[in-house]
Amino acid sequence: MSLKNLLFWQPKQNLLNLANRSKTGRFLLVTLNYLIWVFFIFLSLKLVKQDANIFWQLFLSTLITEVIERSCKSFFFWSRPICKYKYSLPKGLVKSWYNTGSFPSGHTSKAVFFLLYSIQYAVFPQNQFLLIVAPLLAFRILVGFHYPIDILGGIFVGFFSWLICHNIIFPHIAVNLIQSIFLIFFK
Repeated sequence: MSLKNLLFWQPKQNLLNLANRSKTGRFLLVTLNYLIWVFFIFLSLKLVKQDANIFWQLFLSTLITEVIERSCKSFFFWSRPICKYKYSLPKGLVKSWYNTGSFPSGHTSKAVFFLLYSIQYAVFPQNQFLLIVAPLLAFRILVGFHYPIDILGGIFVGFFSWLICHNIIFPHIAVNLIQSIFLIFFK
């Protein structure tokens, strides 16, 4: 198999359409697509509980990854496999998100910086993190939302944003504001 074939690999069987044939399959497609965000919210709460400054690091990392991701997806690289092969998207997923380019994977970029912050601040075991996130990212390739190269690009973008933000100490007024808000809602 050539490098290009490996980086743009897709399963021979259309797993998205196979899952789309039943209510259970459609439910799983939508649930698995959003489940990772629930996990990231959980991690965010654990991180911010440990140190309110982390909120701003996460915010800035998210902002950086979004700018890079949207820029790349808007004006260069390639379309998603679901567009190339004209797969039908199940109801419950935002169609406009899937009509854009494929590179880099936003899910992956966030997963990488959350993993790195979790390691940096020791709030969640890495092996459990990978056990939760790796299947969700593999699922995105298998159903045609991304190519393997998109996942690799997401890894790079996530690492880059963490590298820029992970040691930033934000002003005390900003950190105290978040700490006060956090204490109101999560005593």
